[in-house]
Amino acid sequence: MKKQLGPKTMIMPMPALLVGTYGADDTPNAMTAAWTAVCCQKPVCVGVAVRHNRFTFQNLEDKKAFTLNVPRATQAAEVDYLGMVSGANEPNKVAKAGFDTEKGHKVDAPIITPCPINLECALKDKMELGSHTWFAGEVLEVHVDDTLVLENGTLNINKLDPIIYITAASKYHTLGDPVAQAYSIGNKFRNG
Repeated sequence: MKKQLGPKTMIMPMPALLVGTYGADDTPNAMTAAWTAVCCQKPVCVGVAVRHNRFTFQNLEDKKAFTLNVPRATQAAEVDYLGMVSGANEPNKVAKAGFDTEKGHKVDAPIITPCPINLECALKDKMELGSHTWFAGEVLEVHVDDTLVLENGTLNINKLDPIIYITAASKYHTLGDPVAQAYSIGNKFRNG
């Protein structure tokens, strides 16, 4: 039997990513966000849900650009801090967290350089949904630490060790062991 809990944000796990934007004075800002997703393949687009009262919301409205930065599990304290403190109250919070940045190569948004994966996104569309607005960005460039890229062009996820967020428990986790090869294990049902 299952228990009904009513409407809740119970999709899990979710990535714990850093949304990089510039403030009006071009100070780098980063907000931790778990409510992110791939939303289109052609053109390649990703999105993030942002509350209207967040400093990042205004930055997105003004600059029309953002980065999504994939941190490692070892950066959990920094990730947590960037989600707890607003750039409106602590303008240098990215530096205070010990993160260096560089200007995006394709968009007007900061790349959080200690994060091993960075996606540069130009704002493509937005949708007001209620408490949050969905900002969809076209990915114009992806930067990946070369130590993560395997010879076949795929990524060594174990070496990346991304941090994930479990909403129901308000906890950060790491990924476990692989359970199966995608687009393969399901073949047993094709001709059965």
